[in-house]
Amino acid sequence: MKPSPWPNAIDHLLAKSVQHGGETLAAHTWEVLCRLADLYRLRPQLAGPARLWHCLYWAAFLHDFGKAARGFQYRLRGGPVWPHRHEVLSLAFVDAIAHGFSDDEQRWLVAAIVSHHRDEAEIAKSYPLGMRNDPLVELCNEVDASTIGLLADWLATCANPWRNALGLAVVVDKIEPRPVIIDAKRVRYWLQLYHDWVAELEHDYAARLPGILLRGLITTADHIASAHLPQLPEPITESWQALASRLLPAGQQVYDHQRQSAGASGQSALLMAPTGSGKTEAALYWAFGDGSHPPARIFYTLPYQASMNAMYDRLRHSFGEDAVGLQHGRAAQALYARFRDGDEWSATAARQVQWEKNLNTLHARPLKVLSPYQLLKALFQLRGFEAMLTDYTHAAFVFDEIHAYEPERLALIIGLMRYLRQQFAARFFVMSATFPKIIRNHLQTALGNAPMISATPEIFERFRRHRLHLRDGEITDQTTVEEIVAAVRNGKQVLVCANTVARAQEMRDKLAQAGLHDEQLILIHSRFTYGDRNRLEQTIRKYCAGGAVNRPPLALIATQVVEVSLDIDLDVAYTDPAPLEALLQRFGRVNRRGTKGICPVYVFRQPTDGQGVYGRDRDPNRSGHIVRVTLAELEQHDGEIIDEAVTNEWLDRIYADPVLSQQWSDAYQRMAQQVERIISGLRPFQSDEQREDDFERMFDGVDVLPQCFERDYINLIVAEKFIEANDYLISISKQRFAILRNQGKLLPAEETGRRRVWVAQLPYDSRNGLSFRDIVIDPDWS
Repeated sequence: MKPSPWPNAIDHLLAKSVQHGGETLAAHTWEVLCRLADLYRLRPQLAGPARLWHCLYWAAFLHDFGKAARGFQYRLRGGPVWPHRHEVLSLAFVDAIAHGFSDDEQRWLVAAIVSHHRDEAEIAKSYPLGMRNDPLVELCNEVDASTIGLLADWLATCANPWRNALGLAVVVDKIEPRPVIIDAKRVRYWLQLYHDWVAELEHDYAARLPGILLRGLITTADHIASAHLPQLPEPITESWQALASRLLPAGQQVYDHQRQSAGASGQSALLMAPTGSGKTEAALYWAFGDGSHPPARIFYTLPYQASMNAMYDRLRHSFGEDAVGLQHGRAAQALYARFRDGDEWSATAARQVQWEKNLNTLHARPLKVLSPYQLLKALFQLRGFEAMLTDYTHAAFVFDEIHAYEPERLALIIGLMRYLRQQFAARFFVMSATFPKIIRNHLQTALGNAPMISATPEIFERFRRHRLHLRDGEITDQTTVEEIVAAVRNGKQVLVCANTVARAQEMRDKLAQAGLHDEQLILIHSRFTYGDRNRLEQTIRKYCAGGAVNRPPLALIATQVVEVSLDIDLDVAYTDPAPLEALLQRFGRVNRRGTKGICPVYVFRQPTDGQGVYGRDRDPNRSGHIVRVTLAELEQHDGEIIDEAVTNEWLDRIYADPVLSQQWSDAYQRMAQQVERIISGLRPFQSDEQREDDFERMFDGVDVLPQCFERDYINLIVAEKFIEANDYLISISKQRFAILRNQGKLLPAEETGRRRVWVAQLPYDSRNGLSFRDIVIDPDWS
């Protein structure tokens, strides 16, 4: 709805091309101001300069004035490319309102205007200082006197009333604009003021925060307006008591650790509680508190895609589809599988997936499920990092199963936590079934001595649900295979955990050869196509969830993908030896609610070399050391019922091992020092594309296409059904990619145009996934 007054005299001036709707300059500016007002209401107490919103409002009003240039208007109507930057020309109008700002605020105003599309270095390159023929002269001549007068009238008649209409008068001061005179020298002055300030930011750390917020907020408002999102979704406002009454089954009481978590809502906190004891609910109670101060945004982070997809389904069911977003490397595949109706390709579902991706880019979901690596993009100064950091301001972050990260990754994550807490008033809720002292100390230091909340002894007693059995030999021994087959035939759901994909595939084959039928076997790991992986996840939830109506006897063979936040409940577990944190998570998928009495969990004593997964070290004698130390600790408890109240003591003894402690600390400190350097170099207005390579090196995955799907993939690409085409891809490790390429088993696909993909000349089937055949040590372990 148009406000009053409205500048009808400039409705011929466009902000968007005719091809994309031909939105007028006034209409687009109004939408940007509306979205800026939404952002203010989302974070009214935003840290930063005292008159942040004052600077942003006036910058947003002027930010696109340069689009009135003749050449730009011709371009929007199908004319030739315009060689100038409209945001630089917008600076020609700053003198009209500059008297309403202090010297520092003038820098903020100018920076917000001129940086809303391009980095400072790109602007400097386009308009260099000292040229005989200053390109700014040509730029300023692009606006005729009549248009200047119309823009000046718009500024004088609408800017102050619009601020009142948007409810911003309390934070945006009234300014009576002065006459507008377009002068290239004045544009140069303002442009140089901007360049000088950006140069000062190299040493002026305190000024970086205002710069980040200014650019982050104005670009977010501009992008949301351009996407025609009618309103920025408000935070989820609900008290933890109201949420508990909705989420808890009838008759179930709130646990003490959940109540304590709600009481710690205004600060960061750590929670240690058994798997299955309501940690997710505790995290949500912490995030919402009494409902009086809802967090601007909630970010729920998990380490594995399977657990992220499951949590997305769970939260979407609790809070509605419009409230929850999903963001990870393969979110498009997961979303498409949920949106389409039936098995046929759906253009409607594809459009819905693209819209969801846009909403994530626009930071428009109040609650988002994502991986920590999506958050870490901001630290690597990738394009748009200021908007990311702004979105993290006054946000609540839940880090689930923090134990799952290797020390290097953990150092990155904890460094990000510290930075966001100190600079952006973010708060964190970090939870796990175990918190060894070596991790707890780093977390509490980063989070300002965050309190440790622990489940009560009564809860731990109630969740005494597993009896530990150590077994000689390996999980693949024939006697074990026959024992698992007998358990399934006796009506049990059996969890079989292998450390590598190759061993998981081997176990499925052996169980099939021993007599189990296909419908009694589910195998899940990372080497299935994305489409098969989504179908498998949904099958597992259907048959193995705690509340599943139809629970057929079966063997679920899996790698680490089952360790985190999958709400499944099996009857017995057989597992390869692994670090204690991983084993406890595997055990937590058995007798999850503690309603089956005491269930057995079997850990095998072999192999003890870590299988290239755990305790990697160049020294083969030290490789897998963490597995051997864990087994030594477990020997002290063989045959006992596991008391999860004391497993943290087990962990502390394990990590007190001199070799293990040194390995862990060295790896952590190396990355922690790098994080400090990364953060100290983080400056607004300067994204760093070179760091994208550093960011990509964090991920050990390359997509390949099984040979049997090459023709299907190409047909979908030709039909521009890209999401469905990607369902045929598989991620393998970079190490395995290099091996296969050297062996000539990877060849480029034909007829895929610019979308280069490698075809794996290897067998694939929907039961076992992609097979490498010749594995000795499998680099793919998830």
